[in-house]
Amino acid sequence: MAMAVFAFVISLLWITITEVMFVSDYLGYTGQDLSTALATGSKAAELWLTTKRLWGIELLTISLLMISITARSYSKGEKWSCYALLVTGSILWGSLIGYRVAIGYFQPSASSMTFVVGAILFAIGIVLPVKAIFGKKSTQPIQ
Repeated sequence: MAMAVFAFVISLLWITITEVMFVSDYLGYTGQDLSTALATGSKAAELWLTTKRLWGIELLTISLLMISITARSYSKGEKWSCYALLVTGSILWGSLIGYRVAIGYFQPSASSMTFVVGAILFAIGIVLPVKAIFGKKSTQPIQ
């Protein structure tokens, strides 16, 4: 649940203060200062910011889904919810870290640290309850 709430908060930051969260990314990828590019009317910089806001919307949707699954099914120990969270979390955090690797920019910055902290919270949240969820013996008789 902590990772999903963290992702929710981060998604709101990505949507509302995109220019602050991704300044170092733009500089690292293009070699240009984002504020300078926006001041000169760069359509590429505007498109880049729009893409980052869309990431925020995607993250918001996924975090709400994960909060719902965690609150309703995962907390009850339902196995399907563990698999659902494993898949969605792996796709989410794996793609965000993969993005950093693909552009060749993984410096300690605000957005890089959000990826790392999110992935760590995700790993802890999946690993800790595994024994409790998958260690249960079925009480259903075999027919």
